Amino acid sequence: MIEITILHADQATLYVPAPCRGIVVGAKVVFQTNTVEPNDTVVIGRAGTAVCTVTAVTTAGLVVENGVRDATNKDLIFDPDSATAAYQVFKVTDTGAPGDKIVTIMFDEHAAVNEPASEYSAT
Repeated sequence: MIEITILHADQATLYVPAPCRGIVVGAKVVFQTNTVEPNDTVVIGRAGTAVCTVTAVTTAGLVVENGVRDATNKDLIFDPDSATAAYQVFKVTDTGAPGDKIVTIMFDEHAAVNEPASEYSAT
């Protein structure tokens, strides 16, 4: 398991390179201010598809909020060697105006995953 921790600015879209082939198995977020509102979210995705969403449940800030993997897309593969550029990175976005936050992405480089040939082509 690899943990990738980043600082994510309020209402920014950030692309983080995948360290190796694998899947996102979770995420944690600590909102840095009390500007966060319940139901503000941080979304970890592949291209435009969410794979893990963290939803704020408190306005307190400085509380660790845990992510929930998407039921349909939780096993989408990220791979720095993918022929599709969007599959090489985690796309990190937010909703609302939750302020700056620390995001930790849990990444499993040992996951046993299968995907159709249409989603991956080795170079």
